[in-house]
Amino acid sequence: MGQLQQFLKRSASKPEIYPLFIILGGALTGAVYMGTHQARAPDVVWNHKTNAEPWQSVKDGDQVKLATINQKYERRYNRKEW
Repeated sequence: MGQLQQFLKRSASKPEIYPLFIILGGALTGAVYMGTHQARAPDVVWNHKTNAEPWQSVKDGDQVKLATINQKYERRYNRKEW
């Protein structure tokens, strides 16, 4: 029996650690989401040789912010090349 299975079997009898699992799982999910969101931002340069200035391809009216409140944009920015 693996160590993870033993841990889960023992933790089933201790319900006070369930909120800990939920909070840590949410924090990990949020960290992964923010990391991938920031890696796709227009100001991040992945390829310096062919696209040294990717922010130049952002057109006027593109939404590049994570959250927009009371602002209207025509379209969302989508990176075409990495």
